Amino acid sequence: MTVTEVAKGRTASRKFLWLAIGIILVAGIYSGAWFAAADQIEKRLPAYLAERQASGLGGECTDPEIRGFPFRIGLFCDKVRLDDTRHGASASFGALRTAAQVYQPGRAVVELDGPAEIRVSPGVSVSADWTLLHASLAATLSGVDRTSIAYDNLTGTVRSPLLGKGVGFGASHGEIHLRQNGDDLDAALSVDKLDLRPEEGPSPAPPANIAADLTVTGKAEWLRGGPLSPHMLRGTKGELRQLILDAGNGMNAKLSGPFSVNEQGLVSGEFSLTLVNIDAWRENMVKAVPEETDLINNIANMLTALAAGKNEATVKLNVRDGTAFLAFVPIGVLPAL
Repeated sequence: MTVTEVAKGRTASRKFLWLAIGIILVAGIYSGAWFAAADQIEKRLPAYLAERQASGLGGECTDPEIRGFPFRIGLFCDKVRLDDTRHGASASFGALRTAAQVYQPGRAVVELDGPAEIRVSPGVSVSADWTLLHASLAATLSGVDRTSIAYDNLTGTVRSPLLGKGVGFGASHGEIHLRQNGDDLDAALSVDKLDLRPEEGPSPAPPANIAADLTVTGKAEWLRGGPLSPHMLRGTKGELRQLILDAGNGMNAKLSGPFSVNEQGLVSGEFSLTLVNIDAWRENMVKAVPEETDLINNIANMLTALAAGKNEATVKLNVRDGTAFLAFVPIGVLPAL
C-alpha cells in the first residue's frame, strides 16, 4: 500500500468520524430540546388552565403526561374536565390522547374516551358513551383552518325540563367536517343509523341515516378562536346545500335552500323539499305521533295532490320565524336554536 493510499484512508476515516460525531451531537441536542419542551408543557399546563378558569373558561387534565418521542409530541390525560362559568356549562370525559408530528405541529390527531357527562343550565344534561371518538385538525397562526370528528357506536340520553322525560339516542357511526372558506364556515355531517327513543321504552321509528352540507356566512371566526356559546347560531344566515334523510323502507326526504336565524333563535328560510314514498311517511308518522293523525293525513293529501297523485313530491317549504308553511298552511313549529 502506498503512502498516498494510506493518507486517503486516514482522510476518509476522519470524515466518517466527524460525520458520526455530528449525528450524535444533533441527536443529543434534538433529544434535549424534545424533553425540555415536554417538561415545560407539563409544568405550565396547570397554570394555563388556572388562568383560563379565572376568565370563566377552564378545565382539568388528570395526571398529564407528554409522550411521542422521538418524532411525535402529544398530551395524554387520564380524565378531562371542562368548565364554562360564563354560560353555566360543564363537561367531563374519560382519557385523552393527542399527537402531532414534531416537524408538522400544526396538524394533530386527538382521541377521547367516554363516558361523557355534559351539563348546561338551566337543567339540561347529556350522558353519552362511544367505542371510538377520533378528531383531526389543521391549524395556522390564526387558528384552526379545518377539523374533522368521527365516532363509532355512540349512545346516550338527553334530559331537559322542556322535554319532560329523557330522550335516548344512538348512532352506529357519524362524522363532522368543518373548514374555513374565506370568511365563511363550511360544515358537513353524516349520521348512520340514528336512533331516537324515549328513555324508557322502544323506538317509535326504525333507525335513519342523515347527511347535511351547509355554509354559515361570515362565521369562519368560530374556527379562528372566536367566541362560542350555546346560542351562537342566533343572528346568522347561510345556505343549506342539502339535508338528506333516509328513514328506510323507501322513505327519503331532501331539503335545500337559504336560511337565517334571528336573535331569538327562530329559523326562517325558503326551502325546496322532496319527499319520496308519501304513503309510507304517512303510515309511519301516524304510528309515531297518533295524536297528530288528522294533521299528518292533511299534509300527506296535500303533497299527493301537488304531485298529481304520484307517491313522490317536490314542493316549496317556507319557514317564517320558526313556523313552517306548506303553501299557506302551517304544518309545524321549529324549536328555537
